[in-house]
Amino acid sequence: MKSRVRSGVLSSFWDDLVECGGDLPRLLHLIARRVAEVVGEGSVLTVVTGGGGTLDPVAAYHPDPDVLAAIREVVAAGPHRVGEGIVGRVAAERRSAVLNGLAPEVFADLVRPQSRAFAELHPIRALLVVPMVTAGEVVGTLGAMRTESDAPYDREDVLAVEAMAERAALAIADARQEPSALGAEEYEAIYRYGTDGMLFTVPDGRVLAANPAACEILGLTEAEICRRGRPGLLLGDDPATVAAVAERARSGRVRAEVPMRRGNGDVFVAEMTSAVFATAQGELRACVIFRDVSEQVALRDRLEQQARLLGLQSERDALTDLRNRRGFVAAAEEALAIAAREQKPVQLVFFDLDDLKRVNDRLGHRAGDDLIRRFAAAIGAETREADVSARIGGDEFVLLLFGASRADAEQVVDRVARSFGAAAPGEPIGAFSVGSAERSSGSTETLDELLERADRHMYERKVRRRFGSTGRARGVPRASRS
Repeated sequence: MKSRVRSGVLSSFWDDLVECGGDLPRLLHLIARRVAEVVGEGSVLTVVTGGGGTLDPVAAYHPDPDVLAAIREVVAAGPHRVGEGIVGRVAAERRSAVLNGLAPEVFADLVRPQSRAFAELHPIRALLVVPMVTAGEVVGTLGAMRTESDAPYDREDVLAVEAMAERAALAIADARQEPSALGAEEYEAIYRYGTDGMLFTVPDGRVLAANPAACEILGLTEAEICRRGRPGLLLGDDPATVAAVAERARSGRVRAEVPMRRGNGDVFVAEMTSAVFATAQGELRACVIFRDVSEQVALRDRLEQQARLLGLQSERDALTDLRNRRGFVAAAEEALAIAAREQKPVQLVFFDLDDLKRVNDRLGHRAGDDLIRRFAAAIGAETREADVSARIGGDEFVLLLFGASRADAEQVVDRVARSFGAAAPGEPIGAFSVGSAERSSGSTETLDELLERADRHMYERKVRRRFGSTGRARGVPRASRS
């Protein structure tokens, strides 16, 4: 309920800022008063001066005249240095500060010396200070305080004041701009001969005027553009259009890429900027500037698609189309994170082809490549959607089994052995060694640790089979025997 009420307050706040036009003193007083009314009880507004090094307190508000007089005495004590004190740190760090439940003596220690008398007479129970930033520059700070109520400022209070600060920064920056040296003729030339389309509109969507470039881009006369208005020029149900209209209503200006419709019905992508302003008579208007960027957007999309394809290719082994080491690490890390959240066990099976060098030496590398592809196919046939398989070296393969038991892993190894051992006439009979490692549910073992254990297990089995045992080691398929 609170957020819905404040949403309406923010909308009316923007309307009030626009109505102030370039009247800076009136604007500053309005901002201070409205902040205090929205989150209570008092407020202080500062603006950046001195080349950006100081903050000058320029407006304050409190419903209690005595407290307001005391606040104004503090305000008159001089500017804050950026980076010093609560307000100065907020401006320097561009980050809001909330201090709730302040004891009087604690607050007195936080403020500047010239503010301590006020802090002792009117202890602040809660303080909220937010930076005012627009176009990447700090304009000042907006502070709210509670001297009577001990209710803390909550998250919604912070968001409300931050939203007000965003609008206030924009209005203050506009009001402080020095008047342009351009005259009416220069402005007329910009409008007439500019290559970007320009529309003067009413915020409700009506179009009042269009420059020649707009007519050329849209393939319409100025009268036709005015007749169509926003509904006939923009695709109103497109998400980009909906978002752009909402953003301008929220903040008073927007920059976006939106779909527009030409007179012949063709749709193109327009880079559009728009800002709301008030006329000398106090009427709300909006300026819309746009250009056709369809070709640039199409090129960007093609480049992004190519980048995605290159990214996928860089994670795939060219010979087997399994993941390579890079692709395995990325996918396995994600699988392990999911397994940790869902409390699932994971089995990592490490395979090593025993006969690849012998096949390469006796039959040639083409036969060796065929052997690798056959083994990759055997592993791929056992890889479920949740599992991750990869060729991570010349003769090394891994298979991560998600949510599987040790018995499941042994069954997978047996099936791989049967598939790989079924060589066609003329094909070399393959053999492999295998090791495995389990990460139980709740374990925090890393992928590197898991790989190292599985690799070591595989190597120990290979050594034991060749030099210490005449029988088949448990879990090692007969195809791996030398």
